[in-house]
Amino acid sequence: MKINITKATLLEGIQIVSAGVSSRTTLPILHNFLIEAQSGKIKLVRTDMEMATVHFVNAEVEEEGSLTVPMKEFSDIIKNLPDDKEINLYSDENNKFHIKSGKSKFWVIGTPKSEYPAIPEVERENSVALDPIELQKMIEKTAFSASTQETRYILNGLLWNNTAEKFEIVATDGGRLAVATHEALPGSKEFKIIIPTKILNEVCRYIGIAKPAKDSKIEVSVSSNQVSFVMNETTFISRLIEGNFPNYNQVIPTKKNIGFEVFSKDLLASTRRSALCSGEFGSVVKYKLENNALTVSSNSQNMEFTDELPVEYTQEAFDAAFNPQYIIDVLKNIGTDKVSFSFVNASQPVLVEPVGDATFKYVIMPVRA
Repeated sequence: MKINITKATLLEGIQIVSAGVSSRTTLPILHNFLIEAQSGKIKLVRTDMEMATVHFVNAEVEEEGSLTVPMKEFSDIIKNLPDDKEINLYSDENNKFHIKSGKSKFWVIGTPKSEYPAIPEVERENSVALDPIELQKMIEKTAFSASTQETRYILNGLLWNNTAEKFEIVATDGGRLAVATHEALPGSKEFKIIIPTKILNEVCRYIGIAKPAKDSKIEVSVSSNQVSFVMNETTFISRLIEGNFPNYNQVIPTKKNIGFEVFSKDLLASTRRSALCSGEFGSVVKYKLENNALTVSSNSQNMEFTDELPVEYTQEAFDAAFNPQYIIDVLKNIGTDKVSFSFVNASQPVLVEPVGDATFKYVIMPVRA
């Protein structure tokens, strides 16, 4: 294998395939990535057996071939090469991968492609084409509500529920719920799958790097046990999470006995201040509605906080208490100037909605003050 390539092109490719894949593995080969020289392009592949990233970059290929190379060592070398020099890469019969730029020369030991896990083929029979920016928005406004606890594996992913009426992305960790709704996807089959949060975060990160044009599409293909995302020269593949996602519609309040609207930025700032005094363990922020005012308060053994925000509320005094981080996460991602809170009573979940945008809903369980 013999390749000539610019630093910027190679570095961007490495960055795309390097992130997201777990570095915690007992298989040494998974610390490597596969580099494969083909006609006019090089193919970069990284996998951790749960997900894989495949990315093509343009290069001058003098001699085709393939090798797996240690990701960290190779990435560190490329980052520290001169910006204005072409990089020459070539492998020899001893699986040494030589890196030359100007007068700088390195080599690292690689392993043959045959020792690297095979990447499954993308099945495109059941695929949909989505606007990447819209998809990025739906994921980013829900993924923060997914569980990060390994013991709740099913909740470590986002439910994609595609029906003839609508397409929804749902996330929950048992204490909160986020739902993003999109109009029905034309020409697509119905499916209900759970996609690991990890790969969806990587897809969002890539969309941010790629800066897709207005008419760009990302192709999402679903099979019995895997999902793939294809955009431009990059493919992400992941196993699906098997199991039954909770019936999220049951916890979305349908009654709105008590409610108020408030400026998102103001409530976010006040709740953040409140969180500073809410204690390290079992932190709680209290909201009290009374006489056209929302009082935000918290206390711990050594601290206390109160604040007041104007709202339209003339009903009887009402109190509710929440985990402040749940409220903060929603308000950081809400995306509208005002937000509405709707309650049935103080012991049932609150429905939080962006004012003027019916495509997102958030449900948060109260806590005992």
